[in-house]
Amino acid sequence: MKKIYLVSNDKIWFSKKRYTSNNDLNNIITCLNGNYDINLICRQSFKKLNFQLDENFKHFKFHKILEKKINILLISITPYNFFVLFYLTIVKKMNIKGFVYLRSDGFLEYKYRYGLMGYLFYYLMFFFITKKLKIISCSDNFTKVKSKIIVHPSELNSIWFDRDNLETQYLTDFLYVGRFKKDKGSFYLVKIFKDILKNYNLTIVGNDKRLIPKKYIANNINYKHSVSNIDELIKVYDSTKIFILPSFIEGFPKVISESLARLRPVIIFEEIKYVVNEREGIFICKRDEKSLIDTITFILKNYNDIQKKIEKNYFYTKENFKKEFLTLIQNEF
Repeated sequence: MKKIYLVSNDKIWFSKKRYTSNNDLNNIITCLNGNYDINLICRQSFKKLNFQLDENFKHFKFHKILEKKINILLISITPYNFFVLFYLTIVKKMNIKGFVYLRSDGFLEYKYRYGLMGYLFYYLMFFFITKKLKIISCSDNFTKVKSKIIVHPSELNSIWFDRDNLETQYLTDFLYVGRFKKDKGSFYLVKIFKDILKNYNLTIVGNDKRLIPKKYIANNINYKHSVSNIDELIKVYDSTKIFILPSFIEGFPKVISESLARLRPVIIFEEIKYVVNEREGIFICKRDEKSLIDTITFILKNYNDIQKKIEKNYFYTKENFKKEFLTLIQNEF
């Protein structure tokens, strides 16, 4: 079986079982399992994380690699991943063949978070890494990325499409599942519900309320920890009327697919209108009060008709993603 070195910036918590904070990593490992000898190079967490990892891989420290020629897959462009590749190619002078998988637009992320210097720093990492590795992307709308290798990340399996007991007693009006970050639009989202949508309730899943600054706390906003169990996550989607994604940047957001699988309409904003992909049930809104209120009013007034249209969508599944990703890797290695 061929060996592949999988490099991830995600932290791993090691105990009797292994856990990560991002289920994307487990998705990749699942794709490669049974076809490759997986050696995972990653950082270590000193606290328990949410998502259990598949057991069929080895944890490996990059400075102990002895081969002179290796196959490698980087998940995202980050300082840690950049350092690993720099060390292996420049310091150890290894012959490396492989891919970097881009899950989001790093140029915009670094610009939003760190300004011009962040943008330039990412550019240096991007230039070095993409000179060494081919790009796999989940979107053809990323800055400076012209990739013909596109995959469609998804966690959807048959359980998501079992709608016999679809919840109709809504516990909350709006739902957001994701990180509480500026580039994800989380700060903007809270401001909306504090200033404009005061009569609506919002649930934000994926964050510890104890770590949220007090200025982002409001009576109509409920914070919940990450949910790793599929059945529990489906209940979260089912308990809301509308999913709202406030991001300024996105790749191929799985949360939209998950929401639509549960027949929940989705509101996004103009910056990420490219994620619609001809799917019904996604509504593009301007970042102003009138557009937002008009969009919500239309959805609530036509809710049942919108759900019927959503049912006709094409859904990318976890099995689709596995086949896409594995085919790409096998064609190279």
